[in-house]
Amino acid sequence: MGSQVEQVEAVNSGSNFVRAARGTGLQQSLALLICFLSIYLATFILYSASFGSTTAFLQRLLFAFVMLTLALLVKSPSGLNWHERTAKGLVPDLIAIGVLFAGMLHVFMDIDGFMGRLGSPNAYDLFYGVAYIALALETTRRVLGWPIVIIVCFFLVQALLGSYLPGPLNAPSVRWQTLVEILFMEDQGLFGPTTAVAVSYLMLFLMFGAMLTKTNAVVFFEKFSLALLGRRPGGPAHVAIMSSALLGTASGSVVGNVAGSGAFTIPLMIRSGFKRDFAGGVEAAASSGAQIMPPIMGSAAFLMAAFLGISYWTVVVAAIIPAALYFISLFLQVELRARKENMAAFSGDLPKLTSVLLSQGHLLIAIAALIVPFFFGLSAQRAGLIGLATLFVLSLMKRETRVSGGRYLEGVVEAFVDNVAVGVAVIAAGVLVGTVWVSGAGSLLAHLVIDVSQGHLPVALVLTAAIALVLGMGLPTPAVYLTLAVLIVPALVKMGAPELNAHMFAFYFGILANVTPPVALAAYAAASIAGGDLNRTGLAAFKLALAGFFIPFAMIYSNGLMLTGTPLEIIIDVATALAGIFVLAIAVEGWFVRSLGIVERVICIVGSVLLIFPHGVASLIGLALGACVLVPKFIAQRRQAATPLGKAR
Repeated sequence: MGSQVEQVEAVNSGSNFVRAARGTGLQQSLALLICFLSIYLATFILYSASFGSTTAFLQRLLFAFVMLTLALLVKSPSGLNWHERTAKGLVPDLIAIGVLFAGMLHVFMDIDGFMGRLGSPNAYDLFYGVAYIALALETTRRVLGWPIVIIVCFFLVQALLGSYLPGPLNAPSVRWQTLVEILFMEDQGLFGPTTAVAVSYLMLFLMFGAMLTKTNAVVFFEKFSLALLGRRPGGPAHVAIMSSALLGTASGSVVGNVAGSGAFTIPLMIRSGFKRDFAGGVEAAASSGAQIMPPIMGSAAFLMAAFLGISYWTVVVAAIIPAALYFISLFLQVELRARKENMAAFSGDLPKLTSVLLSQGHLLIAIAALIVPFFFGLSAQRAGLIGLATLFVLSLMKRETRVSGGRYLEGVVEAFVDNVAVGVAVIAAGVLVGTVWVSGAGSLLAHLVIDVSQGHLPVALVLTAAIALVLGMGLPTPAVYLTLAVLIVPALVKMGAPELNAHMFAFYFGILANVTPPVALAAYAAASIAGGDLNRTGLAAFKLALAGFFIPFAMIYSNGLMLTGTPLEIIIDVATALAGIFVLAIAVEGWFVRSLGIVERVICIVGSVLLIFPHGVASLIGLALGACVLVPKFIAQRRQAATPLGKAR
């Protein structure tokens, strides 16, 4: 498992890039090429967001060319990172990049003629189309591994040979020329909606996150959290949760967030008295939850808005209550653990809130500048541009956040290098979307899921969650979400799940794979920092994140949690869900003013599940079950405290 963590950290480590860029010979040449490509694409995206640019198709083609080229450069066929590559091993990839470049020129030089050949592509169109599809799959294999490649290839074969396949996969075969035309020449494949989201505004938000890190935002979030919560018993764990949420909402990487924030928070938790495994688990659970934290929510939220044809802000509003419930559950478990172990308040020197806000608090204005434009009806693209511009201007105002021009350029380059996996994932998803669209396999698979679940939505949800967790063991969240959104979510919608709720369900479980043993990458990254046991840290993270496994199911059946019901429905759903996660936290920690027995914990778990799924009689039964365990404990504690012996204790 440790090797997997090392692989993820190596791919997503901007510091590795910076160190290698200072090398000589091949390393330096490769670094300059990667810098040029990244800065060129960033400039093009910023210019397009500001003034508009060429046609949408050409914009997406340019993005795909740069991201596929970066992927070919940063990862060798055998898995070596780019700063470890040799000149001999680089030759085939340079040839492949030349083919990609020639294909882009082929389209750019005669876009009108290219579009005019729709329906009758010539040999060059087909050659470059096959090359782009093949290299999209190869770069996906290098950066994301085999799972998504196998899935895409399966549906490519189904499209080409559908008439020869048995059962639900049987469908009219598609001519290979038609398939290549759809995937390369139209806006349903490589250059379809998922790529459009990435080039329009996803990369703007990822650049914002990278720039925020460069302006010492990590230090600010840590100091800000310490000033607010550091004095509480178990305060450093609360600090880890809060700082990870603040940093992670602007970051697209769970493991990257663990490495960035955990380097400070995990040692602090250990010094305050938490065990190493628990400290690592807290950081892993918080960093995973940060991906569901508005306003940025990781890159998959943008893709969700594109799939549903709704505004990004609608997705953010729907995610507020579920994200709040998840983090409240983390705070509750940490609070209960601190009280159970009778931990004292942290006694070290802590920063003062006033001084923290005066020195770096203006960074909060930059985050606000990213959010406020949505209230005025501006697009996500324009909001990202305003946020970036505001952050740049504000960072120059204080010495603590002012950095050199070179650091800003590093931030731009790292935004693309660290997110090559995201760029490749959206392009591969475009191939999958286009293939399923032209073959009709999407509806066939939806019917298959319905048949397997016998039409029962709860069974289909469990099946979807299991698939998401398995995929999430080897794929980043955007790739997991995109795969499920294309193949599985339509079946949930057919079975009666609200569309936005179903997409959010898939999104959540793609994230929770990071803290689900046996392959909990976020937990293993945290364990390496904490010096704890991998398996025990993974189990601690899983227990801390347990509420997150119930909340997505509750979202399907409780519109109030998505802020789409009536005011009364919202109040009832939120109140009962809060009570449910409170009782669940007590059951997981096995403590409420005093220890709980096994039977009491089981009763609390049953009661919490009934409360989290707020439905009339079930909620009342859940409340009664929780009360029958917790009220006697509370009364007994009060009586003990009222006696002289209790006071002496």
